[in-house]
Amino acid sequence: MRASSIALLGLLFAACAGSGHQRVPMPSLDSSVPIGRSRVYLAREDTTAGSIRNVRVFDGETEIGVIHEHEFLCWERVHGRGVGRVVFEGLGPQLANVESVFDLPREPGETGYYSIRIVYGEHKPEITRLSNDEGQALMEARSPAEVQEGD
Repeated sequence: MRASSIALLGLLFAACAGSGHQRVPMPSLDSSVPIGRSRVYLAREDTTAGSIRNVRVFDGETEIGVIHEHEFLCWERVHGRGVGRVVFEGLGPQLANVESVFDLPREPGETGYYSIRIVYGEHKPEITRLSNDEGQALMEARSPAEVQEGD
Protein backbone atom coordinates (compact mmCIF):
# COMPACT_ATOMS: atom_id res chain seq x y z
CA MET A 1 0.00 0.00 0.00
CA ARG A 2 2.79 2.42 0.93
CA ALA A 3 4.70 1.67 -2.28
CA SER A 4 1.62 2.35 -4.41
CA SER A 5 1.04 5.66 -2.59
CA ILE A 6 4.63 6.70 -3.25
CA ALA A 7 4.32 5.71 -6.91
CA LEU A 8 1.06 7.67 -7.25
CA LEU A 9 2.69 10.72 -5.66
CA GLY A 10 5.63 10.42 -8.06
CA LEU A 11 3.25 10.32 -11.05
CA LEU A 12 1.43 13.39 -9.73
CA PHE A 13 4.70 15.34 -9.43
CA ALA A 14 5.78 14.26 -12.90
CA ALA A 15 2.46 15.34 -14.39
CA CYS A 16 2.57 18.72 -12.65
CA ALA A 17 6.16 19.40 -13.61
CA GLY A 18 5.63 19.05 -17.35
CA SER A 19 6.52 21.70 -19.86
CA GLY A 20 4.76 25.02 -20.18
CA HIS A 21 3.24 26.52 -23.30
CA GLN A 22 2.70 29.85 -24.98
CA ARG A 23 -0.72 30.70 -26.48
CA VAL A 24 0.28 33.78 -28.50
CA PRO A 25 2.77 33.99 -31.37
CA MET A 26 6.42 34.10 -30.36
CA PRO A 27 8.44 36.66 -32.31
CA SER A 28 11.68 35.72 -34.03
CA LEU A 29 14.06 36.02 -31.10
CA ASP A 30 16.94 37.38 -33.17
CA SER A 31 14.86 40.12 -34.84
CA SER A 32 14.51 43.73 -33.77
CA VAL A 33 11.26 44.93 -32.21
CA PRO A 34 8.85 46.19 -34.92
CA ILE A 35 7.89 49.88 -35.03
CA GLY A 36 5.03 50.68 -32.66
CA ARG A 37 5.47 47.54 -30.56
CA SER A 38 7.33 46.48 -27.45
CA ARG A 39 8.64 43.02 -26.49
CA VAL A 40 8.34 41.13 -23.20
CA TYR A 41 10.50 38.24 -21.95
CA LEU A 42 9.52 36.41 -18.76
CA ALA A 43 11.29 33.46 -17.08
CA ARG A 44 11.17 31.66 -13.76
CA GLU A 45 14.21 31.79 -11.52
CA ASP A 46 15.81 28.59 -10.26
CA THR A 47 13.96 27.94 -7.02
CA THR A 48 12.43 24.79 -5.63
CA ALA A 49 9.58 26.68 -3.96
CA GLY A 50 6.46 26.17 -6.05
CA SER A 51 8.31 24.30 -8.77
CA ILE A 52 5.49 21.81 -9.40
CA ARG A 53 2.76 24.44 -9.60
CA ASN A 54 1.69 26.25 -12.74
CA VAL A 55 2.28 29.96 -13.18
CA ARG A 56 -0.22 31.31 -15.71
CA VAL A 57 0.75 34.61 -17.39
CA PHE A 58 -1.56 37.33 -18.77
CA ASP A 59 -1.06 40.59 -20.68
CA GLY A 60 -4.17 42.46 -19.59
CA GLU A 61 -6.95 39.93 -20.17
CA THR A 62 -5.03 38.00 -22.85
CA GLU A 63 -3.58 34.71 -21.65
CA ILE A 64 0.04 34.48 -22.79
CA GLY A 65 0.71 30.98 -21.47
CA VAL A 66 1.93 28.81 -18.63
CA ILE A 67 5.55 29.02 -17.56
CA HIS A 68 7.53 26.22 -15.96
CA GLU A 69 11.09 25.97 -14.74
CA HIS A 70 13.86 26.31 -17.33
CA GLU A 71 11.53 28.00 -19.84
CA PHE A 72 10.64 31.51 -20.89
CA LEU A 73 7.75 33.24 -22.60
CA CYS A 74 8.27 36.00 -25.16
CA TRP A 75 5.61 38.11 -26.88
CA GLU A 76 5.12 41.46 -28.53
CA ARG A 77 2.45 43.99 -27.73
CA VAL A 78 1.29 47.36 -28.96
CA HIS A 79 3.31 49.91 -27.00
CA GLY A 80 1.57 51.87 -24.26
CA ARG A 81 0.45 51.37 -20.71
CA GLY A 82 -0.19 47.76 -19.81
CA VAL A 83 -0.40 45.48 -16.82
CA GLY A 84 0.94 41.95 -16.73
CA ARG A 85 -0.53 39.45 -14.33
CA VAL A 86 0.76 36.10 -13.09
CA VAL A 87 -1.41 33.53 -11.34
CA PHE A 88 0.33 30.95 -9.16
CA GLU A 89 -2.20 28.11 -9.34
CA GLY A 90 -3.17 26.36 -6.13
CA LEU A 91 -2.99 22.61 -5.55
CA GLY A 92 -5.98 22.41 -3.26
CA PRO A 93 -8.24 24.32 -0.89
CA GLN A 94 -5.40 25.09 1.53
CA LEU A 95 -3.25 26.56 -1.29
CA ALA A 96 -5.56 28.77 -3.36
CA ASN A 97 -4.53 30.70 -6.47
CA VAL A 98 -2.36 33.75 -5.76
CA GLU A 99 -1.93 36.64 -8.20
CA SER A 100 0.72 39.31 -8.72
CA VAL A 101 0.79 42.17 -11.21
CA PHE A 102 3.59 44.12 -12.91
CA ASP A 103 3.98 47.02 -15.37
CA LEU A 104 4.68 46.06 -18.97
CA PRO A 105 7.07 47.97 -21.29
CA ARG A 106 5.44 51.17 -22.60
CA GLU A 107 7.79 52.74 -25.15
CA PRO A 108 7.90 51.74 -28.82
CA GLY A 109 10.85 49.44 -29.49
CA GLU A 110 11.37 48.77 -25.76
CA THR A 111 12.18 45.27 -24.52
CA GLY A 112 11.32 44.32 -20.94
CA TYR A 113 12.98 41.37 -19.20
CA TYR A 114 11.28 39.93 -16.11
CA SER A 115 11.92 37.10 -13.69
CA ILE A 116 9.40 35.28 -11.54
CA ARG A 117 10.49 34.01 -8.16
CA ILE A 118 8.20 32.03 -5.91
CA VAL A 119 8.64 33.29 -2.36
CA TYR A 120 8.95 30.24 -0.10
CA GLY A 121 6.37 30.13 2.67
CA GLU A 122 4.22 32.84 1.10
CA HIS A 123 3.41 30.85 -2.07
CA LYS A 124 3.31 34.12 -3.99
CA PRO A 125 4.99 34.92 -7.31
CA GLU A 126 7.30 37.93 -7.11
CA ILE A 127 8.06 39.65 -10.43
CA THR A 128 11.28 41.62 -10.90
CA ARG A 129 12.25 43.72 -13.91
CA LEU A 130 15.81 42.91 -14.92
CA SER A 131 18.43 44.97 -16.69
CA ASN A 132 18.96 44.08 -20.36
CA ASP A 133 22.21 42.24 -19.52
CA GLU A 134 20.64 40.28 -16.62
CA GLY A 135 17.57 39.49 -18.72
CA GLN A 136 19.53 38.29 -21.74
CA ALA A 137 21.67 36.06 -19.50
CA LEU A 138 18.58 34.53 -17.86
CA MET A 139 16.88 33.89 -21.24
CA GLU A 140 20.04 32.28 -22.62
CA ALA A 141 19.91 29.83 -19.68
CA ARG A 142 16.30 28.91 -20.58
CA SER A 143 14.41 27.45 -23.53
CA PRO A 144 11.34 29.04 -25.11
CA ALA A 145 8.04 27.45 -24.09
CA GLU A 146 6.28 25.49 -26.81
CA VAL A 147 3.85 27.66 -28.80
CA GLN A 148 0.28 26.27 -28.82
CA GLU A 149 -1.74 28.91 -30.63
CA GLY A 150 -5.49 28.64 -30.98
CA ASP A 151 -6.23 26.15 -28.17
